[in-house]
Amino acid sequence: MSELILLYVVILVMLIGLVGVFLPILPGIELVWLAALGYGIFHGFSWGGAAAFLAITALLLLGISSDIWITGLGLRATGTSFLSTLAGFALLVAGSILFTPLVGILLALLGLTLLEYRRRRTWKKAIVSTGTAVAGCGISYGFKFFIGLVMMGVWVLWVLWG
Repeated sequence: MSELILLYVVILVMLIGLVGVFLPILPGIELVWLAALGYGIFHGFSWGGAAAFLAITALLLLGISSDIWITGLGLRATGTSFLSTLAGFALLVAGSILFTPLVGILLALLGLTLLEYRRRRTWKKAIVSTGTAVAGCGISYGFKFFIGLVMMGVWVLWVLWG
């Protein structure tokens, strides 16, 4: 009976993690990973379980870094300078740490827009870069949700065959 309770708790926590991908007040795929870790601690790590948890960890790293590389790829495709991209990222981190993630996002977008305007001398191209950054963030949320589902799928395989 306790094994069944463990499974229900892990599934519930993983589902909350999936919701957390879109709600900034909740952890996202990090919570899915923590649920898998909790399952491993309480259930035990067999060789298959250790391999599954390693795969889940690799997926976590891919997912949490997706904001950076998906947005960066989009910005590179639109010709946004590396300096503008780096400054936007620095403003995102600083604003998120000093204030809130929303302030960090707004600072990053403002900084990116202003630096691209200064470089290109046209608002149209600066706004295109900013729109690309916004689109990249949106795409990365969908990607994180997908990664969360894959992490859960790997965990289900772990439960069934690990």
